[in-house]
Amino acid sequence: MERLLRWALDTIMCNSLLFWSCVIANLLGAVIGGIYWYGPMLWRSPFWALPFIPDCPLAALLGSIVLLSLRANQQWRFFTAFTAFACLKYGAWTMAFWLHNWSAGGPIEPIAVMLFVTHIGLFIEGLLFVPLIGPLSIPKRLGVIAWYALSIIVDYGLARYAFAYYGFPFYPPLTPFVSVDFVFWAATAMTTMLGVGLLLLPREARVSTSQTAAA
Repeated sequence: MERLLRWALDTIMCNSLLFWSCVIANLLGAVIGGIYWYGPMLWRSPFWALPFIPDCPLAALLGSIVLLSLRANQQWRFFTAFTAFACLKYGAWTMAFWLHNWSAGGPIEPIAVMLFVTHIGLFIEGLLFVPLIGPLSIPKRLGVIAWYALSIIVDYGLARYAFAYYGFPFYPPLTPFVSVDFVFWAATAMTTMLGVGLLLLPREARVSTSQTAAA
């Protein structure tokens, strides 16, 4: 599996068309998702909550930064772990959200299908970054996990507080077919599983030497 992921990432990095397509797709996802899906919330939210609100757009933006850093032959292991966690968590969360929405009777609309498909791509991007994480110390791994655990507290633990003071909670907009309980437990389960996976990753993972992209 690791060889397949490394081969796929190396192929992207060595092909300018694939590389820039991925970077641009990420940036478009960050901008469009940030404006269309989270724009009204971001505009009215307190400054301290902003890093926790645009989950998927932020993950896509971080993905572009990781790709560009690899293009420049930089290895930012903590940042890569942070980004891989975001892409995997929010990619899987969004897929679970739409599958649950449809199974509960929600309409299968083109925009929903597009969001589902693009977040499959976000999840796959997170997988591609996983072999680049190690070596990373346990305290840094715990730091990544703590941030995403904190995001659950901000999104759902402060929901009543946010609604009382700002008129809306900080968790992502939901459809009438998806409950807050479902998305909370989905986020909690994914954070737990990814956290355990991050802690179990080898401390001395190999780093690919063929990531210098073609000019």
